[in-house]
Parts: sequence; C-alpha cells; structure tokens
Amino acid sequence: MEWVPAPTPINENRRAQAVEKTGIIGTDQIYLFDIYVEIAKDISGYDAGSFSLYDSKNQCMISEIGKSEPREIHRKADKAASICSYVLLEKNPLIVFDLKKHDIFKYHPAVESGMVHSYCGFPVRNKDGYAMGTFCIFHFAGIKELSSEKLSLIEKLVSRLALQIDTQTEQKELTSQKISKSIDVFLESNSEFQIIDYKTFIDICSGLTLPRENTINLIKNGLCELKNETVILSSKGNELQEKMNIFTKVHNQIKVEGNEANTLIDSALDKLGEL
Repeated sequence: MEWVPAPTPINENRRAQAVEKTGIIGTDQIYLFDIYVEIAKDISGYDAGSFSLYDSKNQCMISEIGKSEPREIHRKADKAASICSYVLLEKNPLIVFDLKKHDIFKYHPAVESGMVHSYCGFPVRNKDGYAMGTFCIFHFAGIKELSSEKLSLIEKLVSRLALQIDTQTEQKELTSQKISKSIDVFLESNSEFQIIDYKTFIDICSGLTLPRENTINLIKNGLCELKNETVILSSKGNELQEKMNIFTKVHNQIKVEGNEANTLIDSALDKLGEL
C-alpha cells in the first residue's frame, strides 16, 4: 500500500481564514515560539519538535528544533506529505509511540525508511475551536513511550501557546481599530487635513524631530509650535492627541543568556506543572 494523505477538514475555509487572521506566517515572530518546542523536547526527551500553522495551501513551519537539516526560515511544506496533517482532524492529541504499527502512518516514507519511530502530535486550537496548526515531537533513535503525566504537561504547554496566539491576534485587531479611529478623529478635527498631515502629527507625537517645512500645516492650524528651533506639540496638539488616544510607552528589554536562560526554562517547567 501507499501513503494516504489526510483528508481536508470539513471547516477548511473558516479554519484557514482564522490562520491568516493571526498574521504570524512569514513574519519575524517565529523565534518567540522556539521556547515552547525546546521545553517540549526537555519534557519528553524526544529528538525533535516543530510547530506549524496551516494556511489554505501549505504547512507553514513556524518553529523546528532538533532536525539534522539546516534550519530554513519560513519553510513551507506540502500538506499531503505530512503526518501532522492528520492532527488537524483530531480534538485530542494524536499519540503513536510505534509508527510502524499504525495502520496509516506505517506507509509514510519517513517511517518506512526508519528515520522516525515515535510521534506525538497536538492540535493548536484557537478560542473558537479552529485547528490552526500542529505542535509535534518526533523521536528518531527508537521507540520511546511517554507517561500520561508528561503528555498532559505538553498538552498544557500547547494550550499556553494557543493562548499566546489568541492574545496576539486580538491585540493586532485592537491596534488596527485604534489606528482607524485615531485617523477619523484627526481628519474630523480640520477639513483641510490629509493623511500626510496625520503621519506628520504621529511622528511628532512619537518624539521625532522633523524639519519645520514638513510641519507648516500643523503649525498653521495650531497643533504644533516652535521651541528652540524644534517642532513640538502645542497645547491644542496635546488635546487632540488625547482625543485620538495615542500615547507612547517605554518598554524595558531584557536579554537572557547562558545560565539565566536555563534557569528561566526550569522556572517555566515548574510553573507548567502547576497549571
């Protein structure tokens, strides 16, 4: 017999739309998800792991850890060639400790060649229940079973990953709505204003130093003024900024390396056990 690809999910159109809505595929956010795969490898002792999102056409690899091939950023794979595609159809994790005994998976080329022996796949579902992707771990060295406690821990880890995606998606939508509303408020404040004036105003609000000639219209309409040859917001400009609900915030960036990174992972594992 030959390898039989997974059938298309019944809700494929809505599922794919939910994936596109996240805005993650093809962006530089991928390294945010490596930590989840690393922790799953530490919990399971498996050789490799991956987190993928599935758009309408491809399996889009977001994070891949532990495979022998050099890492290819934004790699896309054929859904039909993937064992993980079957996970999209499942409500619960798909656990196959001995792939050669599975009625379908034993015919997959990677299993027939002896490259991979054990597999655990977890559907990554959003708050609306759509399976956006898969979180999978693989063992190459031989058959490796996992306890129900470890599987439960990884399942909770995947739930946290799904929550992060939901939170990011909601925040992206709120940001888009906020920008749209701020444009409306700005343009309604003066019929002469255009989008270029909005952009200039936002730059000033962000603390950028702009040439006076670029801000003439804002100065003319009282939103900006000159102070020590620098263009700044006037009191009227500050009032409009408040109405537009746009304020800049300072965020501290922390870089964690070496032993501190290991301590952070250990702490994360301890907290996962309490979920």
